[in-house]
Amino acid sequence: MPASTETIREKMDVDQTPQDKGLICTIRITAYDNGMICVNDRPINSPDDPTLGWVGAHDVIGSTLTEFYRQVQHRKTYAADI
Repeated sequence: MPASTETIREKMDVDQTPQDKGLICTIRITAYDNGMICVNDRPINSPDDPTLGWVGAHDVIGSTLTEFYRQVQHRKTYAADI
């Protein structure tokens, strides 16, 4: 099941670059021996088909990148207003 925007915002790791010149987004993917996939400590799996966990992880990663893009754009807009 894909993550909600709120969950993605909660779990994503976004930091400022040194000297506050930009943003860094770290996405951590963990694949366990039992087939469980975790993205940013959020478990994603399907008991029926292990490949669906990878498909779900792909969706969460894409959503995380989209949210990171929004944060970068917001930062650019905010910086232009100052």
